[in-house]
Amino acid sequence: MKELYSIGEVAKIMDVSVQTLRYYGSIDLLKPIFINPATGYRYFSVNQFHLLDRIKYLQKLGLSLEEIREVLVNNDINKLTVALDTKEKEYIQKIQDLKDTLHRVEWYKNYFGYSPESGGGEQAYTRYYDKRHIVAAKVEKNEPKEDYHIRLNVLRYSDPLKDLKYMRQFYLVLEYDSFLKGQIDPLYLGMSVFKPPFTDNPNIIEIPAGNYFCFNAQILTDNWDPSIAEEFFKCYNDKPTYVFASEYENDLHEYSQCYYQVQILINEVNPD
Repeated sequence: MKELYSIGEVAKIMDVSVQTLRYYGSIDLLKPIFINPATGYRYFSVNQFHLLDRIKYLQKLGLSLEEIREVLVNNDINKLTVALDTKEKEYIQKIQDLKDTLHRVEWYKNYFGYSPESGGGEQAYTRYYDKRHIVAAKVEKNEPKEDYHIRLNVLRYSDPLKDLKYMRQFYLVLEYDSFLKGQIDPLYLGMSVFKPPFTDNPNIIEIPAGNYFCFNAQILTDNWDPSIAEEFFKCYNDKPTYVFASEYENDLHEYSQCYYQVQILINEVNPD
């Protein structure tokens, strides 16, 4: 068996580049066991193949060369397990982030696959909703819609709200009595978030869990009838306070004709 292998032989056997082996030597990660003083040729022992294989393996696990060097130079297994534990937690978080992203991809695909027109337009139905949250901008009376849309964007991209995962579905929060008159004067404009925020923020509105009376309507147009809600709630002693309307875009450029799912709370349900 050969005692020494040239840098080229090692590169071929272990499927690394000569440049990589030279770099490993320059950072004291894997030094040649012998350098010919006359030619400068570098040689490695067969025992170093095992070390090189470990370096490659740890790199594939995501450890940096500096982390690997610290572990191997000091022959510190405890430091290695700590580094692997840290990397494991990073990967678990990445997996969760990818799952969240996949969920939002599926949600957005279904969002555009939803067709209120095929569901009967203003046909009414009841539906249970879990607790939801929206990041919302308060709307001043008679304020131009461009102003509060801009204000919502400023909120969404500010700390710490910019780190939330948004579903990109606009919500209007409306006052019930005005809504029955066909007046779409929002109290708030909001956008839904994928997960409940972990911090209190005055710009986050919680939409309670409960059973909702719903119908679909083009509420930004003049040819819709809000009386369907009045007819439903006339037998209730306590009339609703707010109306929530979630937008369903059917055009990527023009939104004035889009449908909204109107949601009016019938009774609040505590999921706990």
